[in-house]
Amino acid sequence: MQAVASQTGHEIEIISGCDPCELHEAVKAVGVDLVMGNSQATYIGDDEGLAFARVGFPVYDRVGYQRRAIIGYGGGINLVDRITNAIPDHGDAA
Repeated sequence: MQAVASQTGHEIEIISGCDPCELHEAVKAVGVDLVMGNSQATYIGDDEGLAFARVGFPVYDRVGYQRRAIIGYGGGINLVDRITNAIPDHGDAA
């Protein structure tokens, strides 16, 4: 991710290895437009008024998400669709 971001001139911060509370604090501190995570991160998007894309495991508040690929060519397209749909979904909720 860092290599791709450096080629486009964008700065990114990768946050990994933290619990949901630490992620929530980082989201508040940094300021983001989109949160991606499993169902346990739903409350971050809700609390902060952000678009939220469900990715990872567990996704227990949607049916069939465990069967949706996010790697490979087809999975990459599925992931882009999921991220893109999170934005108007967020707008509908506002």
